[in-house]
Amino acid sequence: MGRKSEMPAEKRVDLVLALLRKEEPAAQIARRAGVSEPTLYRWRDEFIAGGKAQLGGKGSDTAATKELAKLQREIETREQVIGELTIANRILKKLSGPSL
Repeated sequence: MGRKSEMPAEKRVDLVLALLRKEEPAAQIARRAGVSEPTLYRWRDEFIAGGKAQLGGKGSDTAATKELAKLQREIETREQVIGELTIANRILKKLSGPSL
């Protein structure tokens, strides 16, 4: 498995668009960018897949929003349980009498 590219996303988009517009051969675009052709083609495939997902309504934003809502509900539930346990703990302390 190769290493993660440190190239900014905007630059990768520009390279993929140049590839899709066939401005120059893929080998030349890849060489100019300092990446391999397979990397350039992988970026192209990811770019197209991301576009399809967004158009199909199955984008990562939708998934992230659903995940965020789920986590917020879990936090609210846990806060409620913590509150109930705190009240129960205080009641038990009062019923157990004075501490030593």
